[in-house]
Amino acid sequence: MYKGIVTSLAIGIVGAISFAAPPVAEAKHEKFPGVTEHIKVQAEPRVVYECIRALRYKPDSHVKELKNTDREATLEEHFTKLPIVGEANCTYVEKYTCDREVAYKMVHSDKFKAFEGKWELKELPDEKATDVTLQSFVLLDLPVPFLRQLTNTQTIKGVRERLAEVKKLAEAKATASAGSTR
Repeated sequence: MYKGIVTSLAIGIVGAISFAAPPVAEAKHEKFPGVTEHIKVQAEPRVVYECIRALRYKPDSHVKELKNTDREATLEEHFTKLPIVGEANCTYVEKYTCDREVAYKMVHSDKFKAFEGKWELKELPDEKATDVTLQSFVLLDLPVPFLRQLTNTQTIKGVRERLAEVKKLAEAKATASAGSTR
């Protein structure tokens, strides 16, 4: 009975998503099965890079740093209010290429089969800005029809929220820094 309810719920959600949700931005690379979005940030790559790494230190963050060096960090994140599963824990490694990239890949999770992606920063020198791209692939470890579509729809929402948050933090930091040098 439980399996039938989950299947019906999934089919109903997929039907609603296909009519109500904005199109999911699928990755441009055949090899990458997740979602990709980008945003222009009015700040230099160094500032954006620092803000990406600082997200885990926000008071409302559910990320715990287990190990940290200049080139990589091992993090444990607790996700709440996920569709279908509720909560999930995930341990992953972030690898850093200073001012250019933050890549992450899952080590272990209680609910995910896959959790990986990367932030890419490309300087726009004529504008003193940065093009920030975030790729993310998340797959739950559940036998649910249309799971990849469901997961990608939820993932794109999270990707857009994180990009907007980094934009807000980096632009505020860049403005504050420009104001203090006058």
